[in-house]
Amino acid sequence: MASKPQPRAPLAIQMIAFAMTGVSTLVPAQTPAPGTGSTQQAVASSSRPAPGKRQIAAAEDAYLAGARLLDRNDLAGAEARFEKAATLNPDNQDYALAASLAREHRVTELVQQAGKARLLGESKKAEALLAAARALDPQNSIVAQHLSSSPAPPAFNPEIQSLPQHGPAIAGPVRLMPGPGTSSFNIRGDSRDVVRQVMAAYGIRAVFDDSVQRQDLRFDLDDSHYQQATQIVLKMAGLFAVPLDPHSALVIKDTTENRQRFERQLQETIYIPSLTPEQMSELSNMVRTVFDVKQPTVLNGSGTLLIRAPEETLNAVNVTLADLIDGGGEVLLDINLYSVDRTRQRSIGIQFPQQIGFYSVESAAHDLVTANQSLVNQAISQGLIPANASDITIALALISSGLVQSTLLSSTIGLFGGGLTLGGVTMPPTNLHLALSSSDTRALDNIQLRVGYKQTGTFRAGTRYPVTTGIYSSGATPTVSQLAGVTINGISATSLLSQVSSVSVPQIQYEDLGLTLKATPVVQRSGRIAMHLDLKIEALAGTSLNNIPILASRQYVSDVTVRDGETALIASSLTKQESAAVNGLPGLGELPGFQTVTAIKTTDSDTSELVLLITPHVVRHRGNTAAGPRIALNLPGSD
Repeated sequence: MASKPQPRAPLAIQMIAFAMTGVSTLVPAQTPAPGTGSTQQAVASSSRPAPGKRQIAAAEDAYLAGARLLDRNDLAGAEARFEKAATLNPDNQDYALAASLAREHRVTELVQQAGKARLLGESKKAEALLAAARALDPQNSIVAQHLSSSPAPPAFNPEIQSLPQHGPAIAGPVRLMPGPGTSSFNIRGDSRDVVRQVMAAYGIRAVFDDSVQRQDLRFDLDDSHYQQATQIVLKMAGLFAVPLDPHSALVIKDTTENRQRFERQLQETIYIPSLTPEQMSELSNMVRTVFDVKQPTVLNGSGTLLIRAPEETLNAVNVTLADLIDGGGEVLLDINLYSVDRTRQRSIGIQFPQQIGFYSVESAAHDLVTANQSLVNQAISQGLIPANASDITIALALISSGLVQSTLLSSTIGLFGGGLTLGGVTMPPTNLHLALSSSDTRALDNIQLRVGYKQTGTFRAGTRYPVTTGIYSSGATPTVSQLAGVTINGISATSLLSQVSSVSVPQIQYEDLGLTLKATPVVQRSGRIAMHLDLKIEALAGTSLNNIPILASRQYVSDVTVRDGETALIASSLTKQESAAVNGLPGLGELPGFQTVTAIKTTDSDTSELVLLITPHVVRHRGNTAAGPRIALNLPGSD
């Protein structure tokens, strides 16, 4: 009895097995000692009962169900089906191999998701995913590597961060530590004594430079802190102070030379690697002119700016550069352009005959017989028509037999007279018109523009039409005396040159026909988005001036304020044409109410509309700071 062939692993499982060889590390099986492992395996296999036919069939069904789930990327369900198949039929090693491969693939997917979460700064999610992977395969070396105690990399932060310092930290500037509280002063005397008493009230010892001159000074101030009191008294005496230690200050005469000599300066390196050399140069000029920094140094190779200035100046520079580097907000404009063209034509009414004709029956019958003489001869020879019959009788016989057709007879409405004077009256048939023709054409154009704060984004839809603005002519025929007497194929060279026409070179300017939209968004502090919209529609007017086409232009300029995600709608009627025509009896067909009874009324309607939908979305917010810190400026000559 032939054994039933076992099902092979499907292509999806084979591909997973091939992929897993480059992802996970398979632990090699330990070689059993002679007489131990192999003997135990043989004993276990011999003691285990062989699976029945129903178990084998159920195992095959479970295996195929797992393969289908694997194709749908349901790894957990596939692994459960493969394990069920391996339990029902342990003799088939493919089932156990498929379950192992599905488990390895699940572990690899969890590790990849954990790595992605770690890069995004979601450390808790990453740890949970790694824990789930470790629960599936505790011996997996890749999971063990990712579960190391090394700290997770920091998440992306768009704010400016200071660089980590290695080694000993550099000491900061010397800062005074005055006493807290307020003091009141009513002092009059020498400027040195006044300044000394004011500083001593807050626990600061004043040391005077030789440049400080003595002068009378009166100082009255109530309930003031150290910063306010010392700033006022030093300004009144024309002095400035430099800290020597936390409780001592050197007082010097306030001159430009003394400022450069005694004022404490700090050095700071600002890293801006994203700016171009031109932008770095502009930034250096701004720092030099606005903040009065003498020699800022720019290192374009490393994108750094080296500044040496007092601490107050460096604080102001940092605040300004933080706002400049962070930049303004960015807005994504979702623009939907709808063009709707409708054409409608309707024709309704009854058209009565507008003319009546008369003809001679004898003459018409004679013409019909003459035109069909061969048929008449055959009919007479066969005895169908008497030989002495009249033309009218012969014509009626031909028409009644269907051999000949006469439009004149079909339009005859009556006869009059008799004999040779028999005449007929013809009238066209009455027509009833009931027709409707309608068409509706819609076009959609969708585009997305990402525009910066107070920057203009332009959207154009249409064509560029060349317009000839002028013609430049060149190539006048020269007169060459040296060619006198020279001939080419019997023709003189002078005659050939005279036949050369001048060359005309047109000057062309391209015009943007169609729609041009310019949008300038501004993100307000409230979160609303104000957009300055400039919509322009240009088309050919159909006429020209001096062979230059005339353009028809429409323009719409407005300011629109909407919320984030709200839609602003702009609708414009481009063209609208209506026409009506009446075809009927004069006089009666022109009366109201009779135009559809005694005439045909045809109406045409053609409209073209444009609908523009603009939906702004804020994709990057600027700093939500109304104003920067107030910086005290010492203007020259101010008291």
